[in-house]
Amino acid sequence: MARLLNFFKKDTFSDRLIKIQSGDSEEREKLIQEYIPFVIKTISNHINRYLESENSEEYSIGLEAFNEALDKYEASRGSFIGFAELVIKSRITDYLRKIKKHSKTLSINQLEESEENWSSDSLKTEDFTEKIALKEEIQALEKQLKAFDITFQNLVEEAPKHRDTRSKALEIAGFIVNHQELRDELMRKKNLPSSRLVQDMGVTIKMLKRSRKFIIATVLILDSELDGLKQYISGGKGGVSHGL
Repeated sequence: MARLLNFFKKDTFSDRLIKIQSGDSEEREKLIQEYIPFVIKTISNHINRYLESENSEEYSIGLEAFNEALDKYEASRGSFIGFAELVIKSRITDYLRKIKKHSKTLSINQLEESEENWSSDSLKTEDFTEKIALKEEIQALEKQLKAFDITFQNLVEEAPKHRDTRSKALEIAGFIVNHQELRDELMRKKNLPSSRLVQDMGVTIKMLKRSRKFIIATVLILDSELDGLKQYISGGKGGVSHGL
C-alpha cells in the first residue's frame, strides 16, 4: 500500500532522496519525521520489546542510523527500506554488545543479514502502513473502490509511472471534484466523464483510459472526509496549484 501512496505524490521517494543527498536539510528533517514509526518498529523487533522513544538511547541511535542510511544509500543496494533496516539493526547491535555486561534483560537477535538482503524488501509495506494513522482511511477507501471494480493491486499496477502523466491525472481528478455535474456523472455511471474532460481539458481518450483507475481513486479521496489521505495528496509539490 505504501507503494500506492507514493504514486499520489508529485515528488517520489527517489526525488526526495536526491534532494536530501544534495543538501536539502528541510526535506531530510521532514522525511525523518515521517519515518519515525518505521525506526521504532525496526528497533522494537530487533530488541524483542516495545521501544519507549523518550529518553531512550536505542531510539537516538536508531534515528542516527536512519540518517546515516539516507547519506549512504545507492540504488544499486536495492530497496531503501531494506537497506535502512539493516543499518539500524547493525548500529543497535553494536550498542547492545557494548552494554551487554551491564544488562541481562535485553534479548536480541544477532545480525545475520548479508548484502543480499538489501535487494529483498524485508519490511513489508503493509507493516509500515499499519503504524500510521492512514490505516482506517485506507480500509474505507478500499470499500469505496469496490463499487468501481477497482482494487489496490490494480492501482499499484496501473498508476501512472511518469511524473508528467501522474501530475496530469491529479489535475484531472481535481477538475472533476470542482465540478458537481462531473462528480455526479462519475458516481452514477461508475466511469469517467470522458467527453467533457476531452473537451474542457484537452486530454486524449487514450490518456484517460490508461489513468482511469488512478483518477477515480484520487477523486474518491478528494471528495471525501478521508483527511489523512487528502493531506498526503496535497502534500505533493505542486498540489496547491492544481487545486488538490
